[in-house]
Amino acid sequence: MKPFKVAIPKSVEQASRFQKSDDSPFIAGGTDLLARIKEYVVQPETIVDLKRIEGMTGITSTDDGIRIGALTTMNEVATDGSVTDDYPALSETIMNAATPQIRNMATIGGNICQKPRCWYLRHEGYSCAKNGGSGCWAREGENEFHAIFDNQVCAVTSPSNVAPVLVAYSALIEIQGGEEKREIPAEDFFITPDQDPGREVLLEPGEVVISIHLPAKNRTKKWSYTEAREKQSFDWAQASVTMLYDRGGRKGDHRVVLGAVSPAPLRRDDLEKILKSGSLDDAMIKKLQMKIGDGSHPLSQNGYKVPMLRGLIAQGVRNISGRKEG
Repeated sequence: MKPFKVAIPKSVEQASRFQKSDDSPFIAGGTDLLARIKEYVVQPETIVDLKRIEGMTGITSTDDGIRIGALTTMNEVATDGSVTDDYPALSETIMNAATPQIRNMATIGGNICQKPRCWYLRHEGYSCAKNGGSGCWAREGENEFHAIFDNQVCAVTSPSNVAPVLVAYSALIEIQGGEEKREIPAEDFFITPDQDPGREVLLEPGEVVISIHLPAKNRTKKWSYTEAREKQSFDWAQASVTMLYDRGGRKGDHRVVLGAVSPAPLRRDDLEKILKSGSLDDAMIKKLQMKIGDGSHPLSQNGYKVPMLRGLIAQGVRNISGRKEG
């Protein structure tokens, strides 16, 4: 691993100046960045450590919902009472992620901003659209775990299992660059390679995620998070389906968001419309299963993800309706 310097700012404004002036990456828990540095995917001269900045950790409950500081660890989010009671899909999703050791280190802000796990992108010998070159090696190469939707420019998948849940809850991502702050809906925060092949999230140079706001109006007790992975131990999902039903008690206000099958979380409003059309019965499941593969473009080795999604959404509907799988 190439040696590097560490800048330790005491404020977001100072961190922003460091990052802008040196083009140095931010580090929080370090579970993604340090791995990329060890693999020589990135070789920064300096990294900007955010952990000493006050006000970026903790979970605060208000009448409007909850605010989660970006440096709050994944484990703290998953076990917080306000999250488990009011946003259980987020807690369940995090508990399916990684290992306890990593959940105690990784931050929620880092999780949503991590880089894709494409082996071509993370190998120093390959140039592609995502690292400043052109083309996508995975489209004609080893693509078993790659995208089946929106994969024409680049076939990476979003590695964050938290991201689809935030989209489903219509979370707001609070960002700061210098003294300027702004909020971006989660659905707009995650971007695809056809929007900008070099980025995964809508952050400008010097900007950092400082908090995530989950609105109270979108809470629901009717939800499901289902995923499939190659092995039950530490691994990334091969596909996931997040479903929120009657958000805020509003009949027909549903969300269906797919994960690990596209470069960004994929909201499916066509499936949401089907959910509005009838009861959560076997006929509904069949309609959803027939529709869920629409728009996909499987590559040579990942066509299995379509039937996998069919199974996951069936399981999700049964979870919401209280019926046991099997």
